[in-house]
Amino acid sequence: MTVPAVPTARAAWLHGALVVAVVAAVVSVPMGPWRPAAEIALFCLGIAAVRTAIVHHRTPAASAWAALGAGLAFFALSCLAEVLELAGIRPAASGAAEAVLDVAAYAAMAVGALGVVRAERRRRDRSWLDTATLVLACGLTVVAVSGNGRTSAGEVLELDLGTPVLSVVLLMVCVPLAMSRHHRSVPTAALLAAAALTVLGYGGRMIADAPLRELPLLDPLPLLAVAAMTVAARHPSVARMGAGQDPDDEAEGSRVLGVGTTLLISPALLVLWTIGNGGLGYLLGLGTATLTGLALWRLAALDADREATRVALAASEARLQLLLENAADVIAIVEARTGTITYISPAVQSLLGRPPSYYLGVDAIDLADPRDQPRLRAAVAAAGDAADVHAGAVDTDVRVSHVSGETRWVEMRISGRVNAAGIKGWVVNFREVTDRKRLEDELRQQARTDPLTGLLNRAAFSERLAAATASIEPAAPPAVLFVDIDDFKGVNDSLGHAAGDDLLVAVAGRLTGDVRADDVVARLGGDEFAVLLCEADDERLRDVAGRLLTSLRAPMVLGGTTLSVTASVGGALGAPGDTAERLLHRADTAMYEAKRTGKDSSSLLGSAAASTV
Repeated sequence: MTVPAVPTARAAWLHGALVVAVVAAVVSVPMGPWRPAAEIALFCLGIAAVRTAIVHHRTPAASAWAALGAGLAFFALSCLAEVLELAGIRPAASGAAEAVLDVAAYAAMAVGALGVVRAERRRRDRSWLDTATLVLACGLTVVAVSGNGRTSAGEVLELDLGTPVLSVVLLMVCVPLAMSRHHRSVPTAALLAAAALTVLGYGGRMIADAPLRELPLLDPLPLLAVAAMTVAARHPSVARMGAGQDPDDEAEGSRVLGVGTTLLISPALLVLWTIGNGGLGYLLGLGTATLTGLALWRLAALDADREATRVALAASEARLQLLLENAADVIAIVEARTGTITYISPAVQSLLGRPPSYYLGVDAIDLADPRDQPRLRAAVAAAGDAADVHAGAVDTDVRVSHVSGETRWVEMRISGRVNAAGIKGWVVNFREVTDRKRLEDELRQQARTDPLTGLLNRAAFSERLAAATASIEPAAPPAVLFVDIDDFKGVNDSLGHAAGDDLLVAVAGRLTGDVRADDVVARLGGDEFAVLLCEADDERLRDVAGRLLTSLRAPMVLGGTTLSVTASVGGALGAPGDTAERLLHRADTAMYEAKRTGKDSSSLLGSAAASTV
């Protein structure tokens, strides 16, 4: 099964040329029944072209073209009625039918023209005022040409109603359509030509107040309009009519042009009235046309300025949107009354894993980790009222939850409370600082720990000891054990410093394993260690000291060599009134006492007196 070929542009021009040839033949036919009979063939050629647009080209504006085809069909039927009238077959009824069919043809053509422009624009916001302007223009045109005294109802319908209405509609529709940059094409230009030929032909007929067929210069014009319509319907680009939508600036420009065309009808009405009634209508028409033209020129200039402003605003909004979409920082607007988020930039999806729409309407405080919400509330309160975004800005760091369940740190800047167009509340900027926080924690940890053993260093131990002695309970005082490895220098000299470092790490592990989890083990420097027992008594002080000495005596392997080490331990039990420095000094003094008694021993200062083990 073969698919029929789609008619080409060349076929459209050939079809139009055929119609022009038929028009030349029709106007040469003498007056009488044969003249309208010849015109029937002309309208049939136009109907065939419309069928091509609908069936073969499948134009999206099929309804509009169907109305145009109906108009051509009504004209053909009108010609048939005229043939009967001129042949003397029931002339009265045939004449009335001819007039009614002509008016029906005008109405169908007007509906089709409006349908074409509606399909092209697809505008749902067309102002009712435009339609009212069109109706008023049609009414005024009827009034302007109705004073010439028609002799029959058919002439009144055709000349005083149908022709003016069709002319105004064609001008209102086809001029803006053909001037459109977005939809300019062969069909739209051909439709404009058809409208112009129709308006010139029928308008000249009204002005001359004579039958059209008696005016040799005007007689061919409406018939040639059929040729232009044929080209429009047959051309392949008719398949794109109604498929697109005008840009906003194009649509608005077309509406301005359409309204301007309607305004130019006013001076034309004065001229038409003068033709029938005399007077100063010509001068008034020229003056009114000049004023209208100046007003339209100014209106066009203002529209151009407005459009330039709109384009600049659109470009600015596009730049802002592009910056927001590609910015690493998140920007949010928090409503003043409810504290909910009314806007949040797209960067939040990269930071927290959910789209911006998820956070709209959410309480801004709920974004923070529960541990940080009090601090965030305090920051918002500190921001207070401000005259601009930056005057009362407050910075704070809070934790937020990622969709994966991870916790991330953000640095948040909260503006002062503002009251501007579109913003009534706070402007909040925040960015992720998780890596910075981790680095800060690492640096803080390094500043408080011994890099070799991982134990607390002297400064950190002093802080913990100061906290423990700030308020000493007599029933459970803190205690300090000072541990010094015996003959550590000999290990370094015989096995090397690497083995000495391994020894220190091993000692740190054994000390940590022999105390409770809430006790504190630290390396004070060199081979000196300290143990803080948060709650102790004489018995526990002796028990821990004994376990430490026993643990350190156990053999250990260092650099392939097995050896045992001993240590001297000095301990002191805290008493009310002791400071951190005094308690540590007492333990240090006890440790030296243990060394003097022979090493591998402990000297403990309990609640009563010093004892040596």
